[in-house]
Amino acid sequence: MKIIALSICILFQIGSPSFAQDTTHPIKIAVKEFPPFVFKDLSGFCIDMAKNICERNGLKPEFVYYETVQEVLNAVETGECDINFSGITITAKREKRVDFSHPFFDAGLIVAVKGDPDNRLLNLTLKILKVIGYSLLIFLIGLTVVAHAIWFLEKSDNDPTSFPTDYKRGILDAYWWAVVTMTTVGYGDKCPKKIIGRVIASIWMIIGIIWFAAFTATLTSSLTINRIVPGEIKGLTDLSNKRVSVIKGTTSEKFMHYHDVTIMLTETFDDLIRSLKTGNVDAVVYDAPTLMYIAKKDPSIKVVGEMFDEQRYGVVFPQGQQNPYKEMFNIAILEMQGSGEYRRIYNKWF
Repeated sequence: MKIIALSICILFQIGSPSFAQDTTHPIKIAVKEFPPFVFKDLSGFCIDMAKNICERNGLKPEFVYYETVQEVLNAVETGECDINFSGITITAKREKRVDFSHPFFDAGLIVAVKGDPDNRLLNLTLKILKVIGYSLLIFLIGLTVVAHAIWFLEKSDNDPTSFPTDYKRGILDAYWWAVVTMTTVGYGDKCPKKIIGRVIASIWMIIGIIWFAAFTATLTSSLTINRIVPGEIKGLTDLSNKRVSVIKGTTSEKFMHYHDVTIMLTETFDDLIRSLKTGNVDAVVYDAPTLMYIAKKDPSIKVVGEMFDEQRYGVVFPQGQQNPYKEMFNIAILEMQGSGEYRRIYNKWF
């Protein structure tokens, strides 16, 4: 009786779904690179969620890596993999090919442009030096003309407040007088006596006031523009007539077809980022969580504007059959969202 009872227990365990799936039928999960949801080293938000759900249900996950969205969908559709768990957007078109779980993440699209934080300080410095350089050039030209005019008209060796007739001594005094007059300091050690000299001095003082005001305004404007408008693309509305890169077969490609842009298609996420960094395109459009994550890690990428075209991600299952995993994953997603486990994984990656 003991042997019979033990045999029945063993047979019952072998016949149970969790035992069979854990030892002889591991669940094959198709994934593709989609930071921070899935990385090439098989880590990320979706990987952690898939492992957690599999552990809850006694499943043994086997992750199969693919390069593109179409390859992932084909793998599930043909039965090459049991499910996909890598952040695929739920759309009506895809729903005709495969089934989706309850949404496990709300997202959308966003624009990213090439950032230039390393050279921003250098560019600002060069812009300031350019403003100062032009201003100094104009100042020196005016200073030289006025100094020579005053020396020529007011030179005299009989009056100590006039300018010496010797050129070297006299022109140095004239330059000194022109500087203190323009800055409205006016020490009074040298001053013109003739009417024409005083007329030139009056004009020179007015020019000095205008010059300093223009110099200050130009410098302030350059600093303000550099801080407020670092680039001409500030969001979706600025992409008109621009070259925009999107990944082929994604929702971003479909969305951008309705906008007046030159679309540059890429096959993978790496190609998308490379096209932006090399300057082949003016901007890229892709899922907001991924671009925001990359921009946080890589200062050469910068996201601009607000998120648009709201989307939801779901787990992908084969269509047209009673899939044993669909209900299992749906229940687990809801349980994780209600228990706080979802928030723990979310905080880890976001």
